[in-house]
Amino acid sequence: MFLNLTRQDLLILENQRLIRFQSLFDDTLPFCALRLDRDNDLEIHCSEPWVIDLLLCAIEELCWAAWIVLGSYQMTLYYAQEEIYTATTHSLIQRSQPSYDYPIAS
Repeated sequence: MFLNLTRQDLLILENQRLIRFQSLFDDTLPFCALRLDRDNDLEIHCSEPWVIDLLLCAIEELCWAAWIVLGSYQMTLYYAQEEIYTATTHSLIQRSQPSYDYPIAS
């Protein structure tokens, strides 16, 4: 069976992935605008400098979640339309996985 997805279907799925990703960092990401570009790279536009500080403190978990939930290979943090930080979310070289507890949907 072949699955035909419309452009609207794909936008709904993308939005749901972004909502899920945002829910993993619900103390910071609700203050940010999230965007996936054409290459599926994540852009996080933050409204407050303290949000950037908190995200940078959790950068390893943020990158890992961006790769697992969104499939993004690159993530960039912005503040006041200025690029603050760019990171590769996943490399092909084996690295230790961060340990954190995500709620499992039932």
